[in-house]
Amino acid sequence: MVEDTDLPAVKQQLKELIQQRAYKKNSVFKTPSGVVSTFFDFLEVSLKHKGIQLAGEVVYNEIKDLDIHAVGGPSHGIVSILCRAAFLKEIGVFYIRDSIKKEGNIHAPKWIESRIKGGDRVAIVGDVVSSGSQINRAVQQVMQLGGEIKKIVIIIDTQEGDGIEKIQQFLRTNMLDVPVKVIFTRDDLTTESPSL
Repeated sequence: MVEDTDLPAVKQQLKELIQQRAYKKNSVFKTPSGVVSTFFDFLEVSLKHKGIQLAGEVVYNEIKDLDIHAVGGPSHGIVSILCRAAFLKEIGVFYIRDSIKKEGNIHAPKWIESRIKGGDRVAIVGDVVSSGSQINRAVQQVMQLGGEIKKIVIIIDTQEGDGIEKIQQFLRTNMLDVPVKVIFTRDDLTTESPSL
């Protein structure tokens, strides 16, 4: 059970896994904030058993004391982590689709894949944030649904594109008092500066 695990050790193991598997150098990668030569490919973590276990436990620790109905995120790439955290908390999961769902009720197309409904309390989790646009889109979709966001958890802040500041500004603009918790920054994970 997660309560019995040593969270600092779990977080350290996740950090090492991200450093070993997800951090890519000397490459070309397009992000919402521009083309970069170094980036974090979180699928290298979220599609591995150990990554699901470790990241799921870290996320669970961030949401375990919240009175929420579901935990979700802005893409399907983090669903495995969300499912692990939701399983431990015994709540639902949702994610924001990349495109509107075309099948199903033609009178109610949807961007959110879930059973959450207006009035439900949720947490939003992002894997890698650069510009913050995906998290802001997730916040917007939950707001349009009528959900109440209790916390936003970011696993990696790339420190590119002012993503965290843009998320906080979006929350202020929409008069939402939602805490934003960053697990790791680029500085925590590497000694190299962001490269745009």
